Amino acid sequence: MDQPEVTGIILRLCLLNILTINWSSAAVINPKDQYQSLISLGGPGLYNASDDVVILNATNFKANVYESSRSWLVEFYNSWCGFCYRFAPTWKALASDILSWNDIVVVAAIDCADDDNNPICREYEIMHYPMLKYFSINAHPPSLGIVIEKGDSVDSVRHNLINRLETEQQEGRGFTWPNIAPYRNVEITDIWKTASNNVKHFFLIFESTNSHLGAEVILDLHKISSLQIRRVTSDNELLCVMNKVTKFPTLIVFGRNESQRVVSIRIPTRQGVRRVIKDYVIARGVNIDEVSTTLSRGIVQNVGNVHQTTIATVVKERHEAIEEQLQSSSKKTDDDYLYQLDLESALRYSINHEIPLMKLMDGEKMQALQKYLAVLAAYFPLQRNNVLEVIRNVIEKKNTITGEEFSQLTRTTEEEMSPVYSGTPRHWIGCRGSKDLYRGYPCGLWTMFHMLTVNFAVERDKDVTRVLSQDPTAVLRAMHGYIKNFFGCADCAAHFVEMANRNRIFDVRNKDEAVLWLWRAHNQVNARLSGDNTEDPEHKKIQYPAAKHCPACRYVNNSWNEDEVLRYLKTKYSYSNIKFDGISTSDDIGVSNSNHSRVRPERLAKETKRSTAFGWDLNIFDISICVVLYVTSAAILVLVCIKFAVKRTYKKKGHINLLPKV
Repeated sequence: MDQPEVTGIILRLCLLNILTINWSSAAVINPKDQYQSLISLGGPGLYNASDDVVILNATNFKANVYESSRSWLVEFYNSWCGFCYRFAPTWKALASDILSWNDIVVVAAIDCADDDNNPICREYEIMHYPMLKYFSINAHPPSLGIVIEKGDSVDSVRHNLINRLETEQQEGRGFTWPNIAPYRNVEITDIWKTASNNVKHFFLIFESTNSHLGAEVILDLHKISSLQIRRVTSDNELLCVMNKVTKFPTLIVFGRNESQRVVSIRIPTRQGVRRVIKDYVIARGVNIDEVSTTLSRGIVQNVGNVHQTTIATVVKERHEAIEEQLQSSSKKTDDDYLYQLDLESALRYSINHEIPLMKLMDGEKMQALQKYLAVLAAYFPLQRNNVLEVIRNVIEKKNTITGEEFSQLTRTTEEEMSPVYSGTPRHWIGCRGSKDLYRGYPCGLWTMFHMLTVNFAVERDKDVTRVLSQDPTAVLRAMHGYIKNFFGCADCAAHFVEMANRNRIFDVRNKDEAVLWLWRAHNQVNARLSGDNTEDPEHKKIQYPAAKHCPACRYVNNSWNEDEVLRYLKTKYSYSNIKFDGISTSDDIGVSNSNHSRVRPERLAKETKRSTAFGWDLNIFDISICVVLYVTSAAILVLVCIKFAVKRTYKKKGHINLLPKV
């Protein structure tokens, strides 16, 4: 074999290696997998770096909250929760409003919708959203924080926080903070004994007993070292009489070398009193050496999370870019179909995230879980196998289970029976919102229960005596129990339970009436939320179904023709009308049920092959062949190179030996 032939062989083998490598790479990595890795990181949440809210997560929560020189007020929220969305502006406003207090208390938030934060939210017993918890200065495990009432405005949340801070001081914590407890002495002649030498003016704010004005002003101005401010409540009658205070609020000031005087308050508000105090001391030539305010969001960065924040920003930008590309490449969803991906995404979030948040399930919660799983196992259309039956059978035999144990049960069962699902987690089609914070899971949950009520009604030949009996309210009971005990949005759950009781949810007489009851309830919710700031501007809350989707569902006077509505609902939500958009194997997948399968053998064979494929429709055997060819060609290439090198060396030595010696 001469050199040109060897060179040709080497070039052909190199080309084969390159093609094999590229082929294998293309088979293993595809855009769908990249999108799935991004989407699993969760949505962007309700807060970002531009807010004065410290964003906590599973990795930095305990490092910041525990053993801190500051107290922490943390909102545990869920980014899909409508009430959380409405509350977010209040939380942002509070964080900005008390930013000057950030050496005393830090305003923070953690998104429980993020799967990575699930263990934290379960550990801290977050039963509904949003939940506010206060962590004391220098808190230590196993402290789980103190629940603070949300209130309905920035003022009410701030007042609840002040009540907590005052209690903290009474219990001996926060001794380095400014004293916000009422001044109880009846003498004011010794007020300078407790003041530092830097203090030039001492202010007393006289106010009513239920007022928070004095504490707010004290905390607002506590970084000005030349001032000291105390509050006096109206129940200190002797001090009020001695200083001739008859109206509240009243402001009295003392100078070190001046007699006391009353300072006129033109506007009796927090801002008004604060302004009066500043103007008074500035007019007397006192320098207000107020310490500059450091943004509270920098606190987390001080513990080494700058890089993490940068990564999160990059991931968010990539996620948004991919999401935008997916949305632009598909038509705007303006139809009224039932999608398998919506059903699966709702189910997965429910059993893998929402239920495991419970610290412990027993009593009413355990009964609600058992009923919910019984309905799912009987009527949820999983495509490959019914993992729900296995989970249901385990839970049926228990009287109690922790959220962590339930999470482990679902995770291990899904792994053992994999593949179970067909699509990307939290990938919505019919429930996709114009932004991540719209629609999604709440829409998916409504969709899932509509589907369950319909198929419970139409599957009359199904033997349900073991799990559901013939109770026509079985699905509605499961829904009621789930929302009451597990649905994270506390405001939403309370509204639903109240509406269900008012509309006599358990008085339905047959399965068709159960289908219509849920339809009426959904329309009532749509009417209540129409125009709410949680409404997706591109998907308005309408009375469903729309006339264009079901013209026969309304009479001429626009009242409902419930016979046609029932017919329409049974058509839309039946198994046979499930759409498989967004699933690459949609043409070959049927829908299976717990006791009878709708997957034909030839289709199941195709599905089995495709479920093990790595892009390009290659299965494991195809990939194995590629690997074998690659290794074999590489070995041949090495051997040829060695042989070629040895041959050249041999020829060179022989040629040198023939040369005459000089």
